[in-house]
Amino acid sequence: MRKLVLFIPFVLIGGLFLYFAVKMNEEKTAVAEEKEVKTLVYGSGYARNKDYLILRAEVSGYVKEVFVREGEYVKKGQVLALLDSGTIEDSIKEVSERLKLVKERAEEGSDYIKSFESAVESARINLEKSKSMLERRERLLSQGLISKESYEQSKAQYEIALREYEKARSSYEDVLKAIRAEERILTAEKQRLLREREKYNVKSPIEGYILRKFVSPGDYVNAMSQDNRLFSIGSKEWEVWLDVDEEYAGLLKEGQKVTLRVDAYPDKTFEGELFQIVRDIDRSRKLLTVKVKADLPADMPSGATVDGQIEVERSKKLLVPAQAYKDGYVILYDGIRRVKAQVKVGRRYGEYLEVIEGLKPGDRVLLR
Repeated sequence: MRKLVLFIPFVLIGGLFLYFAVKMNEEKTAVAEEKEVKTLVYGSGYARNKDYLILRAEVSGYVKEVFVREGEYVKKGQVLALLDSGTIEDSIKEVSERLKLVKERAEEGSDYIKSFESAVESARINLEKSKSMLERRERLLSQGLISKESYEQSKAQYEIALREYEKARSSYEDVLKAIRAEERILTAEKQRLLREREKYNVKSPIEGYILRKFVSPGDYVNAMSQDNRLFSIGSKEWEVWLDVDEEYAGLLKEGQKVTLRVDAYPDKTFEGELFQIVRDIDRSRKLLTVKVKADLPADMPSGATVDGQIEVERSKKLLVPAQAYKDGYVILYDGIRRVKAQVKVGRRYGEYLEVIEGLKPGDRVLLR
């Protein structure tokens, strides 16, 4: 009689797959074979960009220009849009003009500084004259050539000249301090305004794709609004978040291989690796979440539905069809004799049973 060979590439039961080949003839028998089987845990979820964010406006204003479109790849720091900075520009111009004037006054040799330096120099010359006059009158007084009243007048004039000189120097130093202080204040104010203006240049904080554009030129953006959204941006690296039944929590480990199927690419499979287990079970659904890193297409839509098979175990097992087993026994059949043999079985893999004791590879059993 012609023999029929049926190849079963894999069988799924409770999230578990195995590979097996069954030979059947007209007597409906099968051979116990040792095969490598994979224990896979099923999970479902979605793909998301590793870095994902909603870019919001820091300031309120009208959108003047939008420089990017959805799907475009952008660099970190790239300007995506420009908001109308309004009075900020006027404030910067005003402060800049004041700062320029102050710096001009503060320059060595400026007319403003020279006027105070001239006052100090004039007071110094007057002081030197008064001092010379006082010293001369002091000598004449000691010689009895002038009256004490004449000496006292010269002394008073010297003291007045000294006070005027000190006042002039003090004014000069105060002016220098005031100019330097005003320059520092105006410089700080200009820097603050420039930083404020930068907020109107909307820049990408990461390198990635423009997933969605929420604004167009002419739109008004309110920084205080809950609906304050400009762009959604995602990096080119992907993460897959899978929900897994909590009963498999003890089987999951970081580093396990994961086979992925994405609804957006129904004819392809992708390989990934489990890198994080979120051990906080959703009690309402009795699920836990695992994160998988995978090399997925760069143009894949964010949030695409993904199914995954997590390989939690790979081992060799002796398998027979479940159809050959009944009440702890199988029937051995060599083509002539039928012998009832007691066997101990383990886990069921779809239509097949793991044989722990009672059979050896190559034993032929009768299907019942």
